Amino acid sequence: MKKVRRLRAKTLLTGFLVIIGGIILYFVTSGDRAPVQPRLVNTGELTLHTSEFPKSFNAYVSNSADASQVFNLVYSTLLELDDYTLEYQPLIAESWSISPDRKEITVKINPIARWADGTPITAEDVKFTYDTIMNPENLTSVMRMYLGRLSPPEIIDEYTVKFTAKTAHYKNLEMVAGFNILPKHLFEGKNFNREFNMSLPGGSGPYELTEVKEGRYYVLTRKKDYWADQLPHMKGTYNFDRIKFRVMNPVVAFEAFKKGEFDLYTGITAKRWVEDTGSEHFAKNWLVKQKIHNYAPRGFQGLALNMRRPLFQDLRVRRALAHLLNRKLILEKILFGQYQPLTSYWPYLYEKGEPSNPLIEYDPDLAKELLREAGYDRLNQEGYLMNGAGKLLEFSIAYVSEESEKFLTVFVEDCKRAGAKVNLERFSWATLLKKMEKYDFDTVLMGWTGTLFPDPEQLWHSRHINEPGGSNLSAYQNPEVDRLIDSLPEIYNLQKRTEIIKAIDKLIYRDVPYLLLWEADYSRIFYRNIFSRPKTVFAKYSSGIIKYWRFDPEKVKRYEEAVKNRQALPGEPVEIYYDQLAAE
Repeated sequence: MKKVRRLRAKTLLTGFLVIIGGIILYFVTSGDRAPVQPRLVNTGELTLHTSEFPKSFNAYVSNSADASQVFNLVYSTLLELDDYTLEYQPLIAESWSISPDRKEITVKINPIARWADGTPITAEDVKFTYDTIMNPENLTSVMRMYLGRLSPPEIIDEYTVKFTAKTAHYKNLEMVAGFNILPKHLFEGKNFNREFNMSLPGGSGPYELTEVKEGRYYVLTRKKDYWADQLPHMKGTYNFDRIKFRVMNPVVAFEAFKKGEFDLYTGITAKRWVEDTGSEHFAKNWLVKQKIHNYAPRGFQGLALNMRRPLFQDLRVRRALAHLLNRKLILEKILFGQYQPLTSYWPYLYEKGEPSNPLIEYDPDLAKELLREAGYDRLNQEGYLMNGAGKLLEFSIAYVSEESEKFLTVFVEDCKRAGAKVNLERFSWATLLKKMEKYDFDTVLMGWTGTLFPDPEQLWHSRHINEPGGSNLSAYQNPEVDRLIDSLPEIYNLQKRTEIIKAIDKLIYRDVPYLLLWEADYSRIFYRNIFSRPKTVFAKYSSGIIKYWRFDPEKVKRYEEAVKNRQALPGEPVEIYYDQLAAE
């Protein structure tokens, strides 16, 4: 799972982590002034928005969705999971085999696979990447947890590598298939933790990181002679010549998007969806708004309570705080009814209508009673609760997005009325990542991407509590949860594994390591009406546009003329249901 800034509609990515122009349009819509005619700069450049500059583009040492998106476009994996069938497709590896006991996985590298400088990809590169990740001096703890289940790969010949698992695990093939292979000749002998933060050597993927203006923007450029274009299933993919990620405050970025400075906008709050799409741009279908209902796994978001702090080691305190989170008010008054309360750490495992866990209702009286039971039974001069030792009931919430302050302020005020002093501390994403690496926070607002084949160990097993840069932010530990997690590796039956994870979910939910917030069972997107795209908008099991979308010259021309003449374009459906459109 990857750390993602919240709030936003979700990514998805696999479980060890997923955020990721062209036609420049400027127009004015006040009064009767006509829009300035759009200017076509380069139909091959896609301009996207990100709200924070990545701490590092080296995703092995920066467990964030922003870094991963770039890293995955620069460095390919051995195999690729098909977004429609969930079957593995060849990529760097042209073939693979698994022993009957499922412990040995042998991959044969495609002889045509090349690094950006034309050097062949060999078994040495695969072995070097494994060794780099497993080196304890490198800040690669998240991937080390997964690849540590495998013995060092054995080089059979120049293009053949054998992986032997220490134990059987349903994730073993996924791990072998899905870790990004690095070029040994460009990484060897260098400081892995420092030398690849703001630049990445050319890789085996479709793009290269060609321009970085720290704090402002970064650019990926499509390879014209990309070796994998020869693979049948890669035909027609990755169609944008350049992808430019501009860093901008989400509020400012939305206005820039309406002016044509971005081709796509995904940081869509409920307010933007409901109140900010009534302008001419949306009314005349120059800009498209859509909700996509597909099978992309949904993650979770909430306030992680750091149980390394004595205050949060008491379940009564954690549960009291959960009863002070007025989700109903926030959802109705601030979030326009666009979400539902989140009652699971794996919401997508439950069928539509299937209950997960009971909602912890807003109940200030019960919260006060729980706090009294926890020993906070007296007030100081300012009206805040203290315990018998004079310890004040006080903590801080670390967060990134300014837009989160609206609902966080509601929570702070409800806590204040109950006698708890809560401080809000806003940080840049890079600074917050550093604090999380050291677990230097009381509470942090954090979201995690979902995964198609979840593995609870990364976030929830007690063995990872003190791991530098790890993902068990709340220092959660429960012997029964550990036991259930340890029972999962040899269970290859998906249904049985899902039932065990649901049991884990109920135990974790009962222990309240996070104050879970809310979710939507769909993805939202705004984009300029200039693209050719799949009928379903997104693939069945993923969300994102880079792989399958392209600019449509006819739509670009039609769009330019419509804006120039202030004419409406044909409408696009707002609600996109994958099953319905796929059946058609």
